[in-house]
Amino acid sequence: MKRNQDYIKNIFIIVCFSFFGSLHSETNTIVYVKKADKKLSVVKAGKTILTIPISLGFEPEGPKREEGDGKTPEGTYTIDYQIPEWDYYKALHISYPNKSQLEEAKKRNVKAGSGILIHGMKRHWNWFGHLHTYLNWTHGCMAVTNEEMDLLFEMVPIGSKIIIEP
Repeated sequence: MKRNQDYIKNIFIIVCFSFFGSLHSETNTIVYVKKADKKLSVVKAGKTILTIPISLGFEPEGPKREEGDGKTPEGTYTIDYQIPEWDYYKALHISYPNKSQLEEAKKRNVKAGSGILIHGMKRHWNWFGHLHTYLNWTHGCMAVTNEEMDLLFEMVPIGSKIIIEP
């Protein structure tokens, strides 16, 4: 029963954040991800206010082409909602895939994938700290420590642009 209540609560939060995120799509905060450097930077009003190391998908080179390929997408997206409680602590959802990526996947008769996030660590793994960045272990997401996730929740408003570069 509690799982059903948690599930319904999470769906409600996602719907609310999606709606309110569309009201605040203009923001001067941009998140830059440089996959080759395994770095995520938050830029506000033209100034870099945070740069942190990240883990990527388990096959990080190249853009995401289909579900299950282990690649982190490349391109320009939007942080479209927050997930305040999750298995991997907290998360910011990224608006992948875009229309052209969906069309390309459809042409190839594959699924484009979904659920791309910036997320924290499972609570019992957070003691690894930045050691987790020595491996690319996600399924296409970008992972940070839980403390860094708390900072991102404060610094990155819903509607912020995220640019993921090779």
